[in-house]
Amino acid sequence: MSARYYLTPMGRVRLEQRAAAAREAYMKVCADNPDALESGDTSGWHDNFAFEENLRQMHQLARRVRELEEILQFAEVVPPHPSPDRAYIGTRVCWRYADEEQERVALIAGYDDGDADRGRLSYNSPLGRCIVGAEPGESREFWNNGTRREIEIVTVEPFAEA
Repeated sequence: MSARYYLTPMGRVRLEQRAAAAREAYMKVCADNPDALESGDTSGWHDNFAFEENLRQMHQLARRVRELEEILQFAEVVPPHPSPDRAYIGTRVCWRYADEEQERVALIAGYDDGDADRGRLSYNSPLGRCIVGAEPGESREFWNNGTRREIEIVTVEPFAEA
């Protein structure tokens, strides 16, 4: 049995978009195969860099499409909690590192849906794993790139992505 992958409602939409883009890229490479085959040695693959590169890209994109489709197949959308007392997927969490004064805020996002520029922290990232389940006032430690960091959870709030 495969793992469960938890997503926010908008995270599911973003995952579907990534899967569609990967399928489209795969089909584009497949459609380019006849041109790539004609551009080199007539043996079809031997010493034909363009064709070999297309095959490499096809395998890579096919693997990505399979991965994304498996995640979609086993994905579970987690609805927002109206009054969370702990940090979970779909909550907005404010925290600070123990050695810094600056507070940081992020939405705890679903599986592989983190994007620091957009304020999303994936629950399966090292920091996300540390934060999930914590309540305000709680301190926790985690390892990041070989360095031990301590964080303090400041607030946990409900959040609904638009």
